[in-house]
Amino acid sequence: MGLATKARLHWPGRRSALLASTVAALVACGALPSSAAATHGLLTGFTDAEPFQELDSGQRLAAYSHMAAARGSVVRLSFGWPSVAVARPPNPAAARDPSWPGYRWGSVDSAVLGARAALKRILLSWGGAPRWAEGRGRPGWAPAGSWRPSAGQYRLFAEAAARRYSGRFRDGSGRVLPRVRYWQAWNEPNLSDYLTPQWVRRRGRFRTESPRLYRGLLNAFYFGVKAVRRSNYVVSAGTAPFGEPRRGARRMPPALFTRELLCVRGRRHQRPVRCSSERAHFDALAHHPYPIGPPRRTAANPDDVVIPDLWKLTRPLRVAIRAGKVAPRGRKGLWATEISWDTLPPDPDGIPVGTVARYTEGALYTLWRQGVSVVAWFLLRDERRGPGYGVTIQSGIYYRGATVQQDRPKPSFRTFRFPFTAYRKGRVAQIWGLAPNRGRVTIQIRRHGRWRTLTSLRTRPGRMFFKRRRLRRGTRLRARQGGETSLSWRVSQSITE
Repeated sequence: MGLATKARLHWPGRRSALLASTVAALVACGALPSSAAATHGLLTGFTDAEPFQELDSGQRLAAYSHMAAARGSVVRLSFGWPSVAVARPPNPAAARDPSWPGYRWGSVDSAVLGARAALKRILLSWGGAPRWAEGRGRPGWAPAGSWRPSAGQYRLFAEAAARRYSGRFRDGSGRVLPRVRYWQAWNEPNLSDYLTPQWVRRRGRFRTESPRLYRGLLNAFYFGVKAVRRSNYVVSAGTAPFGEPRRGARRMPPALFTRELLCVRGRRHQRPVRCSSERAHFDALAHHPYPIGPPRRTAANPDDVVIPDLWKLTRPLRVAIRAGKVAPRGRKGLWATEISWDTLPPDPDGIPVGTVARYTEGALYTLWRQGVSVVAWFLLRDERRGPGYGVTIQSGIYYRGATVQQDRPKPSFRTFRFPFTAYRKGRVAQIWGLAPNRGRVTIQIRRHGRWRTLTSLRTRPGRMFFKRRRLRRGTRLRARQGGETSLSWRVSQSITE
């Protein structure tokens, strides 16, 4: 999440508008699919450049130790294309060659080696264009790296990166670099902070432009990465959750952006349209469903997408798949590559840490229920206060210490490590969680002042367990495995819990 996203979350009137929204629409519109369809597991991890990409090896090792304690298994490493391609390659052969001397891979090598040593799955994300790969005539208001990036140059660079991290490439010292299988193309392309222009004016009307630009970048990245190994897995850029509802603005609402990307029109009655000769190529669709308030509160604006609103993206995706507008055909993954809340403390405008602990497990369940298979939390540790809490992000599951070794866990650390929920649908509790390990999990019920065994469940893939059980509203449950217990949960169908 950039500062622009944080500023969007704190726009005047946004919080009150959301509080006034009709939350009953969550069930009415079918935002949550039936649990019968949600049989997949859920992997968790982190997006946090400082501890995993920038600090010294000792602090990086401590960060991975903290990540392991939180049972995170996926790390998203985000790099700028210009940080490696510091000069323009003289020809396509040089551009796709990872050993071309104009490339500077040192910081990427270090981060990838550190993640591999910690046995984490790596999602390697690339965004921003070098000046020489931007379109001509970038206006002064367009951020560097955002203006009409060259899809052709992006494809060549993606191939070079995939060759370097193919598991077969030797660096200058003769060391074989690890393989990276998961790749992400760009970041939040529905914001002018990362891709411009978002709109163009033709014949007196504003028409969408960033989805067309991004389709070219995504396809170029896909073919560049797949040229090295077909089994490489390409994740689309995570879209930002909010945009302005008026045409011609600097931020495009994510549902509108996704429909235009996939050549689908209509908010309610969706249909495929001819908008490009190119199909969009990717293996998983990503989004950044940052919330405001509780995890099951829907967005006020119809094309904004927060935690329970992912149907606004998956519905047009299904239409596009059926119409052959995306490739390869077949089911796509769904990833949430950034999500979090700022906490109080330290942020005086944040949400109390105990509340965020509850929100965290509610968010993980709600995302899983909608088909999400990977969630990357933003951040592992709070940022430095710097110029103030209004422009820094305090959303880590660890309070920041003087060093990573001195970081302290927040209450949300416990619920990220062992989430457990029991939302009620009708008269039936949907008992769900991620256990510490594979095996059997005991579900306990509070009766007559004591915890008693209610049932025993076996974990499914990804340490996940799930069971429906008819229970009264207000019943208190918890999960237990070995010597570890989750926080207790009061059975409720309230979406504000």
